[in-house]
Amino acid sequence: MSINLTVIPSSKAKKNKKLGSNIPKWTVFSLSMITVLVVVAILKTILPLLLFGLVLAFIWSQATKPVAHFGKEQKPSGKQLNLFHQNQVIAKHSSDRIEKERRAA
Repeated sequence: MSINLTVIPSSKAKKNKKLGSNIPKWTVFSLSMITVLVVVAILKTILPLLLFGLVLAFIWSQATKPVAHFGKEQKPSGKQLNLFHQNQVIAKHSSDRIEKERRAA
């Protein structure tokens, strides 16, 4: 009876062989740097657009809110000053006075 021993390769033989890929390290590094720059450029473009979109949506929502309508008072009371009516009265009196001055001159 003979014993069959398996041959165990030495560790020195594994060190000499290149197990990694054939791509040089500088290409992997440069491709990773280009990828990082592209991702940063895309983020710098998209994030401000999203921010401006949110601001515009907020402004639009505030601009399209329904406006409260207050009923106009039929008989103006003495407690509340009706500026529009007062301005009309002042303008009428001043125009009458100007016409009187023109006639007198």
